[in-house]
Amino acid sequence: MHPNRLQVGIDFSQKRADFCLLFPDGQPLLSHQAFANSHPGYQKARQMLLDTLRQYAFDGLDVSGEATSYYWLPFFWHLAHDAELTARDLSLFLLNPRQVHWFKKSLPPDDKADSTDPFYIAERTRTRRPSAPWQPQDDWLPLRFYTRLRFHLVQNLTREKNYYLIHLFLLHSTYQGIRPFSNPFGVTSQHVLGDLTQSDSPSLAELAKLPLEELAEQLDQWSSGTLEDPLETARKLQQVAAESFPLDEPLLTPVLRILDHTQEHITFLKQQIQQVEQWIEAEVQAHHSQALFLDTVPGVGLVLAAGIVAEIGDLERFFQTPKWDKKRKRYHSRTLREVEDAVAKLAGLWWPKVASGDFVAEDRHLAKTGNRYLRYYLIQAANGMHHHIPAYARFFNRKFREVNRHKYKRALVLTARKSIGLFVGLLHRKEAYRSEEG
Repeated sequence: MHPNRLQVGIDFSQKRADFCLLFPDGQPLLSHQAFANSHPGYQKARQMLLDTLRQYAFDGLDVSGEATSYYWLPFFWHLAHDAELTARDLSLFLLNPRQVHWFKKSLPPDDKADSTDPFYIAERTRTRRPSAPWQPQDDWLPLRFYTRLRFHLVQNLTREKNYYLIHLFLLHSTYQGIRPFSNPFGVTSQHVLGDLTQSDSPSLAELAKLPLEELAEQLDQWSSGTLEDPLETARKLQQVAAESFPLDEPLLTPVLRILDHTQEHITFLKQQIQQVEQWIEAEVQAHHSQALFLDTVPGVGLVLAAGIVAEIGDLERFFQTPKWDKKRKRYHSRTLREVEDAVAKLAGLWWPKVASGDFVAEDRHLAKTGNRYLRYYLIQAANGMHHHIPAYARFFNRKFREVNRHKYKRALVLTARKSIGLFVGLLHRKEAYRSEEG
């Protein structure tokens, strides 16, 4: 017997919100109606839902939408805060597009269109109701916006650095191979490369013509005495100048301009990242002290800690979602270990089992279908932890030695999966990190 609840599916796009309404038994009540994805459009859709609830005397309504970019957020936000709809027992469900895609694959072939997609969204929830409704989590969204902005800027910074290095090869083809500096974007390296379009700025070729001792002294001055061996660095710079391909005059000016322009953009992105990190710190101090527990873990830092807690949100929601006990044939509250597994699945850091009949696959591949932001923060945190925590260093090294291919990436991902247990435990117990070594 189906509960007497109206089933609503919404397919969001930038301009429209396409609706489908189903009776509890799956029969269409309204096959398709489109509203503008705007506040006036929301008001019309809201009134349509209220009129339908009154006309058919439903006991409540389940509204499901696809998580398409941020196009769903304003509509869902207003639905969640609508007093009249919530008084009618409103439940909101946000579906991953992959869930709807594979659900549709299990049914007879149909068109892929705005007029049909809302039906499959509503039918997915009606026939396989998600374990927990979507909650707006008002207090978590600001921090999540800031941490995702930083993620976006870091990706852009990486792209710009790669673009710079490609053109640096044209100017000094052996610079990266000989590696006079461990970081080509470091202070001393940038002094050497200089403002390449300024005539009064000495080129690397001109610097290389200096006597070795004089060049080493200049490098030591630019580095403020931080170079381990200025003389060896000077030798490498002279080798770069001697062994690099000479760049023909017609190409020289555009390459120099590209390098200078890209370097300006890199500097600008770094400044933006610093600004966003200040916003993140202020948000954590004001509203999210949970991140401070993870900040105590060596090698993590406040920014990654903030990113992790922003994507996990309220940890208690994982405990409140019941889990089916196959042995006892009943639902039970999740244990701490089961919450850890749920967070790992959220991040896509789990390895689905593949078995059919008597066959069980020995190789299990990483799912990587979860929250890419959370996965990024966890892997970055693990990269720091295995350098600062002996237990994680031993684990990383053991996993590194187990295989011959993709050794570093595999060990890092497994270390990230291991770290979830620590992070979940600290957030649950609301305590700072304590070293096991002591």
